[in-house]
Amino acid sequence: MSLFRRQAEFMKDQPGFVSLQMHEGTADSRLLMNVAVWESTEALAAAFASPEFQRMASEFPDDIVSYPHVFQQIDV
Repeated sequence: MSLFRRQAEFMKDQPGFVSLQMHEGTADSRLLMNVAVWESTEALAAAFASPEFQRMASEFPDDIVSYPHVFQQIDV
Protein backbone atom coordinates (compact mmCIF):
# COMPACT_ATOMS: atom_id res chain seq x y z
CA MET A 1 0.00 0.00 0.00
CA SER A 2 2.90 2.39 0.61
CA LEU A 3 3.88 2.26 -3.07
CA PHE A 4 0.31 3.23 -4.02
CA ARG A 5 0.56 6.17 -1.62
CA ARG A 6 3.90 7.29 -3.09
CA GLN A 7 2.44 7.14 -6.59
CA ALA A 8 -0.64 9.08 -5.47
CA GLU A 9 1.48 11.81 -3.88
CA PHE A 10 3.55 12.05 -7.06
CA MET A 11 0.46 12.28 -9.27
CA LYS A 12 -1.16 14.94 -7.05
CA ASP A 13 1.81 17.23 -7.80
CA GLN A 14 1.59 16.82 -11.59
CA PRO A 15 0.18 19.51 -13.90
CA GLY A 16 -3.43 18.79 -14.84
CA PHE A 17 -4.21 16.58 -11.83
CA VAL A 18 -7.71 17.25 -10.40
CA SER A 19 -8.61 14.54 -7.87
CA LEU A 20 -8.07 10.95 -6.81
CA GLN A 21 -10.03 8.28 -4.94
CA MET A 22 -8.83 4.78 -4.11
CA HIS A 23 -11.33 2.01 -3.46
CA GLU A 24 -10.66 -1.49 -2.16
CA GLY A 25 -12.81 -4.55 -2.54
CA THR A 26 -14.72 -5.94 0.42
CA ALA A 27 -15.19 -9.51 1.68
CA ASP A 28 -11.51 -10.47 1.42
CA SER A 29 -11.16 -9.14 -2.14
CA ARG A 30 -7.62 -8.14 -3.11
CA LEU A 31 -8.83 -5.73 -5.80
CA LEU A 32 -8.06 -2.01 -5.73
CA MET A 33 -9.59 0.62 -7.98
CA ASN A 34 -8.01 4.01 -8.51
CA VAL A 35 -10.35 6.69 -9.89
CA ALA A 36 -8.40 9.78 -10.90
CA VAL A 37 -9.66 12.91 -12.61
CA TRP A 38 -7.33 14.85 -14.92
CA GLU A 39 -7.81 18.05 -16.89
CA SER A 40 -6.83 16.20 -20.07
CA THR A 41 -5.63 12.89 -21.46
CA GLU A 42 -2.39 14.66 -22.42
CA ALA A 43 -1.72 15.67 -18.80
CA LEU A 44 -2.26 12.08 -17.64
CA ALA A 45 -0.01 10.74 -20.42
CA ALA A 46 2.77 13.17 -19.44
CA ALA A 47 2.56 12.09 -15.78
CA PHE A 48 2.65 8.39 -16.75
CA ALA A 49 5.62 8.98 -19.06
CA SER A 50 7.75 10.77 -16.47
CA PRO A 51 10.90 8.88 -15.46
CA GLU A 52 9.99 9.15 -11.76
CA PHE A 53 6.59 7.51 -12.28
CA GLN A 54 8.14 4.82 -14.48
CA ARG A 55 10.65 4.02 -11.71
CA MET A 56 7.84 3.66 -9.18
CA ALA A 57 5.79 1.50 -11.56
CA SER A 58 8.73 -0.86 -12.00
CA GLU A 59 8.80 -1.45 -8.22
CA PHE A 60 5.48 -3.32 -8.21
CA PRO A 61 5.78 -7.08 -7.69
CA ASP A 62 5.14 -9.25 -10.75
CA ASP A 63 1.84 -10.53 -9.31
CA ILE A 64 0.28 -7.06 -9.39
CA VAL A 65 -1.65 -6.48 -12.60
CA SER A 66 -2.81 -3.05 -13.70
CA TYR A 67 -5.45 -2.24 -16.33
CA PRO A 68 -5.31 1.53 -16.95
CA HIS A 69 -8.26 2.98 -18.84
CA VAL A 70 -9.37 6.47 -19.79
CA PHE A 71 -13.08 7.22 -19.46
CA GLN A 72 -15.25 10.19 -20.19
CA GLN A 73 -18.13 11.28 -18.01
CA ILE A 74 -21.61 10.88 -19.46
CA ASP A 75 -25.01 12.13 -18.34
CA VAL A 76 -27.48 9.54 -17.09
